[in-house]
Amino acid sequence: MKIGIVGGSLAGCSAASLLINAGHDITVFERSANDLTGRGGGIGTSKEVVEQITKEGLINVSFTCLTAKEMPFIGKNEANEPFGRTAWSLPVEIKVFHWNELWQQLRQNVPDSYYHAGVEIIDAYQLESGMVEIITKQDEKHQFDLLLFADGYKSLGRKILFPDKQLKYRGYVLWRGLLDESEMRPGELEDNLPRMSYLDSAGHNVVYFIPNTDGSKETGERIFNWAAYIAIPEAELNDLMKDKSGRVRSGTLPPGELSVDNELKLKKFLSKNIPEYYAEIVDKTVNSYIQVIYTLDLDAYYKDNMCLIGDAGVVVQPFTGSGVFKGHSNIKDLITSMATHNNLEDALKEWSLQQVETGKKLLAYGEQLEKAFIWEPMNFSEAEEKDVARWFKQAVTAPGEFNFERKT
Repeated sequence: MKIGIVGGSLAGCSAASLLINAGHDITVFERSANDLTGRGGGIGTSKEVVEQITKEGLINVSFTCLTAKEMPFIGKNEANEPFGRTAWSLPVEIKVFHWNELWQQLRQNVPDSYYHAGVEIIDAYQLESGMVEIITKQDEKHQFDLLLFADGYKSLGRKILFPDKQLKYRGYVLWRGLLDESEMRPGELEDNLPRMSYLDSAGHNVVYFIPNTDGSKETGERIFNWAAYIAIPEAELNDLMKDKSGRVRSGTLPPGELSVDNELKLKKFLSKNIPEYYAEIVDKTVNSYIQVIYTLDLDAYYKDNMCLIGDAGVVVQPFTGSGVFKGHSNIKDLITSMATHNNLEDALKEWSLQQVETGKKLLAYGEQLEKAFIWEPMNFSEAEEKDVARWFKQAVTAPGEFNFERKT
């Protein structure tokens, strides 16, 4: 089958590689003319997902990641400075790594002749023949039996297929940064992935080490990844998202574009709310960036012979840890459905129902985590161990494939 893929990031490259292996004729269109390396920071997923994509050849044995084994719940407490007070710790097994390395390995699996960088798609529609036609910004037209939109949370494909569906702002942003371990004083992080409550504000902070850009996991050579969820009223969002030139950015404020005044305000906020050691790391960080957090629900993943995969589909909160899983799962299920149905419409209908069900599970999980860690968190600087353990078990029920708790 002749299949077009709009978007050449994680989901698009995963889809292309798996579809090529399944014998399909693939063309990928990526709007950016530049290499996508440098766009991301640290990400995490389950051991099972990493094992599966390794088995399928999407990443190879040289792929480097670290394993977070404990998730301490930490609060700022004067008596426990500079590292804060650990109220309780959850045994976990989470694979953490650099976005860049994952994308590079996925991209290597897609031959250059299949991957067209610098080509922006501006429209798509189904012809009477049943073929899907796309139009590029250069006014070129291409036709496919099936078109997959893997073009992210602001998906053109979703706007075409389901124009009534709109992103919903969740009331907070994710402010992120990276710092070389060599610039930090020695600490106690190691294999931990702490979640830190704020003293008197909504939100929380997550930190962990990832391998450096050369793949080194050696102590002293790693990269420290921090991610601060901070509540921002919608009326104040445009001011926060102004870049250094005064332009209001939509959805993402890229590295190096956060205004000096806003960066100082955010650093002051974290200095007040997280332990000294971690606030010091944030203060040393340059080129931090902001992601506005949205969600979006869907009742279908396809229309005609056009489908949505990855973040072009249901949009969920990033702390679900589902970013790698979604696009991979979408395309694996699609290949299975197409292989078990003679009729493409029947295959897409069955596949769409599966994706909607999974998407709604993830949204429900995200809302649990959001309530627990953003809007109604415990104060880890004071709470007792047994109370935190009971609170977490009652507040969060993870779907099986997203239960990162380590069996002890």
